[in-house]
Formats: sequence, structure tokens, C-alpha cells
Amino acid sequence: MNNDNKLYIFKFSATDFANKKASGFLLATSKDECELVLSVLGYKNSSVKPIGKNEKQPDLKKKVDTKELVNDFSTLSNDLAGNKSLLDSIVDTSHKSKNNKEIFEQMTYFIYRGDTLAGAMKKMGDAFPKEIIDEISLGELSDDLSNHLNVIINKYGSTKNIKEQDSGEEEEIEGIDIHDDSEKIAEDYKKRMYPFKYTAIDENGKKKTGYFDAESIDDCTHFLEHSGFTKIHVEPRKSYDVQIILNNKINLSSIAFDLTQLSTYLKAGIPLVDAVDILAKQTTNIVNKTAYSRLEYDLLKGDNLSTAMLHQGDVFPKLLINMIKSAEMTGDLSSVLDDMAEYYEDAAQTKKSIKSAMTYPLFVLLLAVVVLVFMLLEIVPQFVTLYQTNDAELPAITTFVMNASDNLVNNWMYILIGIVSVVTVFIVCYKNIRNFRKGIQTFLMHVPGIGKLIIYNEVYNFTKTFASLINHGVFITDSMQILSNISTNEVYKDLIKKTMINLAKGNKISDSFKNEWAFPMVAYHMLVTGESTGQLGLMMEKVSEHYKQLYKSMTDQFKSMIEPIMIVFVAGIVGVILLSIVTPMFGMYDQIK
Repeated sequence: MNNDNKLYIFKFSATDFANKKASGFLLATSKDECELVLSVLGYKNSSVKPIGKNEKQPDLKKKVDTKELVNDFSTLSNDLAGNKSLLDSIVDTSHKSKNNKEIFEQMTYFIYRGDTLAGAMKKMGDAFPKEIIDEISLGELSDDLSNHLNVIINKYGSTKNIKEQDSGEEEEIEGIDIHDDSEKIAEDYKKRMYPFKYTAIDENGKKKTGYFDAESIDDCTHFLEHSGFTKIHVEPRKSYDVQIILNNKINLSSIAFDLTQLSTYLKAGIPLVDAVDILAKQTTNIVNKTAYSRLEYDLLKGDNLSTAMLHQGDVFPKLLINMIKSAEMTGDLSSVLDDMAEYYEDAAQTKKSIKSAMTYPLFVLLLAVVVLVFMLLEIVPQFVTLYQTNDAELPAITTFVMNASDNLVNNWMYILIGIVSVVTVFIVCYKNIRNFRKGIQTFLMHVPGIGKLIIYNEVYNFTKTFASLINHGVFITDSMQILSNISTNEVYKDLIKKTMINLAKGNKISDSFKNEWAFPMVAYHMLVTGESTGQLGLMMEKVSEHYKQLYKSMTDQFKSMIEPIMIVFVAGIVGVILLSIVTPMFGMYDQIK
């Protein structure tokens, strides 16, 4: 910090804004001015005195923690965007900062005396990097400080999680952890909430009983009043009041439709919280109604939309949350909502095509199993008794089928328990053991026919999502983190992690995908073209469209091929059993003759 002749070091002890004892130091021109700024910072009962020459001197060359600065500048940007004054915004930032609190408190003093934000930073000596001060200066000159703060947030947010990941060895890729604290945020949020039961009269004059989680009874009552309820009675929810919801995720079709509506409401000038209230009231789906009501509650409490979505865990897709967070920084929310609506509509169609392709073969397979079990349990045993009575000579195929029938009749419970156990162990291992999951996915991706179908779908999802992120101004490293967090395929997660290592080394994105079996050459060359021409987003859109068409075409072929294959499969099973039953009859006929 610059310690000029007019500034003196004062130490203080006081009670802070949270009613906790605090102490520290501040540079000021006089004791009175120091006390005045401390009151602005929210300190009470302050005791101020100059630091003597023989006392321990504070560190006046402390540098800002750039990792924490992302959160600090996010607070500052949101406050400024909410029309708070610069002084109030800096004070709020100092309250919420963990590692940069002293620096922002000193800046409060300079800004209180009339300095700009950049001017206050310059008076802090080497505390802030020059590039940050220059960016802030540009924001103040263009009267667009909030957006320039977001530029800094994006830049430092893109690099803070990968600087220490470069181990120099690509084979250590499995040891890299992509930080995703969304689950912790949702868990911490739930701990603050208390369950309540309410009875009230809705806007149509009907009595309604429901459940809602809030921080207090007053909060719950206020929310219900905002939602149009009257004669409200709220009480803590009893332990036996159970509301069973099997799946709390909003399906893709609902998201696509609701995002389109939300965008339309915002374009019509309806406030965000009122637009979300409309979505909550118009839906009859309990999952959707609960999700949108929770969004409305958090918006009323002052949270932004992305934070409100994050509080609900996995109810909303991670990609949507990150895209909305990016839109909130740029002020282009309605446009992003439209793009995401189109994105999830495509995703819903793709999911429907997968279900459509798999419905017939799964139905036929189930039918084949039912027929097989029925014949082995009911029909074959009757013929076994007949052949044993007549001492018929049994061929090998008949002996095999009869033994299978006998085992099924006598051990059906053990067989059922065994099948259930194997399936359960497989599911648990697949969900919890990364190497097992990766091995299964790798095997399936090498199965002829099915492998290409999986790869085409994965490449489509990867490039479509990557294009959306890039086209909305999300930094490449941030995009890779988001892609890693939303991907469920471990092969592609490893490719993404490899890309982040290469980016940290200063290499190109395409270097990570060169000669990779899971990333087709066509997609790789389009990626190279996008990098070299500066049109990466456009090229990724073209790649996604190309592989979307390939996937659709191959799905149609798969559906047309699987039908005759499954018919032959079922006919084969029935034929073998019938053959095993009929063949001994010819021997019995010859004996009778």
C-alpha cells in the first residue's frame, strides 16, 4: 500500500456487523476519519488509536487472493447491477470476503474519500495485478463497470481450477479432479430449510393443504401470500406427513416448453419472479410445481435464477444452470433461454428416438423369456412324465431341455435370487466404481453396430453443448469443466480432462482429440478448422448436426434390422423346445410298430 505523509496507521477493536468482536488496522488521515469509515463498514463500539513506533507493524504489502477474487467481484458486480452505490457495494463485498477482507476495507476508505474503484486499487500499491486495474479503468471510462468485472470473473474463474493440475504426465489423468461443489451447495441449502405444512384458500376460493420448506414460519407465510393464498395457517410438518415423489427431476420436454414460456414472459416485460410464479401455477405436475415454487421462494429472498436452481440439487440440468449463470453476467437471459429451449427439445427428441428403437426388441425379448419359462415350467414336465412312463429313448437335445426344465422347477427361487443379486451388484458397481463403469462403456463402444450408435450420440451431445457454451461467451476452460460435469461417459470425461491439461500447458484443444478412437476423424478435422479460422462455435454446430443425422439414420436402420432378428430369435427358442419334445415321439412310434 502507498503510505504517504498524510496517512497514518490506526489499530482498532470493535463489534462487527455480525455482533462479533473484531480487530484490525486501517490507514487514514485522522482518528476521527478512521472512526467514521469504521461506522460505514458496520463496526460498532469501536476503539481506535494510532500504532506506536515500538508496536508490531501490520503487513502493508499484502496482495489480493485472486482465487477468492472471483467470488468477491461476483458480489461486487451483482450489487452494482442491482443499482447499489459503489461505496455500499464495496462495503458488502468486504463483509462477504474471506481472504481479501482487509484489502476491501481499506479500499472503502479511499472510495469514501472520493476515489474511483480503479483509483482506490492503485493506492493499494501492488495488491492488485495491473491487468485487473486496467480492466476496471476501462469499465469506469465506458460507464459499464459491471460487465468489465464479469470479464475479470470469467478470466480468473477459467484458470483457478486448472493451474495446479499440470503434473507433466498425461498418464496421471485419472488423478485429476474437476471441482464441482454444486452438491455441497444444495446440501447446505437444505440444512437451512425447515419443513412446514399449510392450509390456505387459493385464488379460486378453494381450501388447499400442502407442504413447503422455508427458513421460518414467517418466510413460508410471506411466500404463500405472494402466491395469492389467503387465510393461511402454517405449522411445522409432522414426521408422519410423508409426500412420496419417486423422481424429482424435470423431464426434458417440460424444460423445453417452460423455458420458451419464461423467455416470452421476460420479453413481454414481466418480472422474473412473476414469470416463475406463472409457471408454478399453470402446471399440474407435482414435480414441476414444487421446483418452480422453490425457485420463486429463492428469487423473493434475493437470489438470482442460477443460484436458485443450484439450491435444488439435480432437479435442473447442470448445463442449464451454468448457461443461465453466464447469461446473468452478460444480461442476455431471454436469448439464452430460447437457445436452451431448442437444445432440450432436440435432446428430448433424441431420447424419444432411443426409447422407440429399444421398445420393440425389449418387448420381444421379454415375450421370449416369458414363453421360454412357461414352456419349461408347464409343458415340458408333462412330456417328461410321458417319456419316462414309456421308457422312450431320448436324444441329447431332449435330455438338455428336460434337465433345464427340471432345474428351473426345483430351483426357481435360487435362480431368481441369483439373477437379482447379479443385476444389483452390476448396477451398484456401475454407479460407484469409475473403472468398472469405464470398462463397460468402452466394451459397448467397441461392439459392432451398437458402438457406432453410442459414439455418434456422444459426439453429437459433446459438440452441441460445446457450441452452445462457446457461442454464449463462456470461456473454453469453463466450457470444458461444464462438459466434464454433465457428461456420463467416462471415456469422454477423460478426453475432456486431457484437454484441460493441454490448455493449461498452452496447447490447442484439437491436440487432445488427435488419433482418439472415440472421436471420429471428421469431427477432429472440423475442430481443427474451427480453431484455425476462429469460428469454433460454428464448426461445432455443423459437427453436431452431421452426427445428429448419422445417429438418426443409424437408429432407423437398427429398428428395421432388429425386428426380423428378434422374430428369428423367438422362433429359434420355441423351435428348439418343440423339436426336443417332438423328436422322442418318432422313437416311441417306431417301438409301437
